[in-house]
Amino acid sequence: MKIMNKLSLSLLLVGIGMIVALTTFASEDKSENETKEVFPSKIESFVTENIPHGKIVKFKHENDKMEVKCSDGTEVYFNHNGEWIKIENEKTGLNEHLIAHLPNAAVLYLKNNYNKVAVLEIEKKSYGYKVELKTSPNECDIWFNSDGSVKKECDY
Repeated sequence: MKIMNKLSLSLLLVGIGMIVALTTFASEDKSENETKEVFPSKIESFVTENIPHGKIVKFKHENDKMEVKCSDGTEVYFNHNGEWIKIENEKTGLNEHLIAHLPNAAVLYLKNNYNKVAVLEIEKKSYGYKVELKTSPNECDIWFNSDGSVKKECDY
């Protein structure tokens, strides 16, 4: 009888172990597929071309918007067509490749007036662009028209 109980207990433990292992394997496989979610090649190209040291670590697709988080701290939001609508990096600021997506006049204005200031965020708006700068002690927002001319600057 003791042998039978030990055998039953052993089989029960082996069964539980197999269930745990299969559940873990299935969830790891699911996680792997979720991180490998197919996102438009346009988004992948945008990241590859503009964020040289940033690899996609998270991709989220909700309704008609997509969000990509990169290993360097950059976050890019895309519309349903795969066009960027907002780019931000609160840690280090945006690199020059990303800032270059603004109209030339806006890029020149930032170079001439805020050359040593980090651009934390650029966002497409109906009128043009909103740019957030890291100025001390406050942040400064500059609103550009769609042609890159300044609409409004730094409301403190």
